Amino acid sequence: MSLDIRWLVPVAIYAVAPQCIAAKYMNVDQARALIFPFADEYVVKPVQLTPAQMQEIDKLSGVAGRTAQQQVWQAMSKGKMVGWFFVDQVIGKHELITYALGVNADGSIRQVQIIEYLEAYGSQVRYPNWRDQFVGKTVKNPLQIDSDIDNITGATLSARHLTDGIRRLLFLHQSVLR
Repeated sequence: MSLDIRWLVPVAIYAVAPQCIAAKYMNVDQARALIFPFADEYVVKPVQLTPAQMQEIDKLSGVAGRTAQQQVWQAMSKGKMVGWFFVDQVIGKHELITYALGVNADGSIRQVQIIEYLEAYGSQVRYPNWRDQFVGKTVKNPLQIDSDIDNITGATLSARHLTDGIRRLLFLHQSVLR
């Protein structure tokens, strides 16, 4: 009697291969509705940064920008501006993370939503208990991993890069949109 173990090969490959959890969690409209549920209008305010503005924001935030263009909307409720809605991307470890940031009219963070996450690891950054650390923060807060933002074991690069991207958007808001 011989033991045929060929059936174990697919199981072994699955067990040692990285588990891909890449997913698109929502679209931009859904993110806007979650972040500003009371807004009744979004006014497109695309930002095209000048080289001088990019340099200033890079210096203030400590984060180099990837592009001079930024997707921005003004959130309105009954004709009154209630905040700013940003869509941005940062690199995780190897792939881009698309996220949305809501900033209240006073410059504080309203909410962060993960729109699309393409990495095989580190998707814990989409969990509400991690994202909620940003609520209420402003440019006056350090927004640094292991300072005022907790790190996530197994998602260190995603957590660090998202934190950096959010800090950069706060300085863009302060420098260009206020």
